[in-house]
Amino acid sequence: MPRQSGPDGSLRAAPYAVLMHDAWAWLRRHPWETDVALAGAILVLSMGQTTADPLIGVVSLALAATVLLRRKHPVEAFAVAAAVAATQVVYGLTPGGGYLIGAWQPTVADVTLAVLLYTLAVRTSPRTSVAGLAVCLALSAIAIERWGPAHSAHPLDSILAASTLLGSVSLTAWIVGESIAYRHRAASFASLEARAARLEAERDAQARIAAAAERARELEVRRARAVDQSAARLRRIERDLHDGAQVRLAALAMTLGEIKENLESSADLTGDGGRTQTLVRAAHRNAKETLAELRDLARGIHPPVLDQGIGAALDALAETSAVPVGLVLDVKHRPSPAIEAIAYFCAAELLANVAKHAGASKAEISVTSDRDGFGMTVSDDGSGQARLSPEGGLEGLLERVQTVDGRLTIDSPAGGPTRITVSLPGHA
Repeated sequence: MPRQSGPDGSLRAAPYAVLMHDAWAWLRRHPWETDVALAGAILVLSMGQTTADPLIGVVSLALAATVLLRRKHPVEAFAVAAAVAATQVVYGLTPGGGYLIGAWQPTVADVTLAVLLYTLAVRTSPRTSVAGLAVCLALSAIAIERWGPAHSAHPLDSILAASTLLGSVSLTAWIVGESIAYRHRAASFASLEARAARLEAERDAQARIAAAAERARELEVRRARAVDQSAARLRRIERDLHDGAQVRLAALAMTLGEIKENLESSADLTGDGGRTQTLVRAAHRNAKETLAELRDLARGIHPPVLDQGIGAALDALAETSAVPVGLVLDVKHRPSPAIEAIAYFCAAELLANVAKHAGASKAEISVTSDRDGFGMTVSDDGSGQARLSPEGGLEGLLERVQTVDGRLTIDSPAGGPTRITVSLPGHA
């Protein structure tokens, strides 16, 4: 007997319910082996009756064979067994006793009909199983009515008892099969309800995801519009400064320069004349310095060279770099102005870092641009070890790039080389 460990670690006999559960589970996991064993048992038990007629074994074999087909073809197997049972009722025994055809006399193999009725109840519709039960009960009733007169003196005769028992067994098999089918249907309905609830929850989740995705797309469109409008405003501010304040400051500087020259050419360089000349000279110098600062400010807002494209802007940036810069361009599709501005300022900051901190002898800017996005790599042969640091230049670049869902990748081992890649969408 199988044993289990008790709470104290000792071995104890497994409960009967556990053994039955394990046996039932094994039978369910091995249906083919179960049916072969059942058919073999039926055939072996019926072989003891072949002494009356060897052909009884053939009929028993046919009944046992239907057990092997009961799972895939329950209705057909039951029909064959019912036909054999009906033939036995008609030709197996006569009302007065004896056999019409010895091969068709009732045997233990007739229990196959109850097994098949159980299968019919489990695997088919209730209407079909009730029809099968009616057939079994009708056969039992006909057998009792047909054979009863020949055995009235012996009501417990084996043949009559077998017929009565077969009817009882058939009814029991149908009840057991229907109860199992009912549990299966209940479990199936519960599974369907759980699945329906799960599908409903998944549909709600998908609806929420779709709404969130729609909201995200809407926010992306708004962000792109805001970024483009911001870039357009910066370009307009740069043009206003260039066409307005810079022009007026340039005119003022020229006017002050002419006044300074006139004062210098006059003979009165003492007293109020000398003081006036000094003030004009200072005003002229301040006007030129302010003009230079304003030009730098305008270029910092939006370099005019960007209007010619990112290639021209990076080429101009490379020419003014303190470190020799090579430029590799593969621009198949021009990005939006906002993306070009972000890429330009990133390149400017990275080249400034190369000149200040890398100790490099040369640098290179590689650009690829198509409809899928914009990529730029700035590399140098310096000492490496470039890192993101709070409030550092690279941290600022990362924040700038992330405003349009871009990425900044740093590959800078000790001793170099350093490769910093900026990946941006084609449009903000």
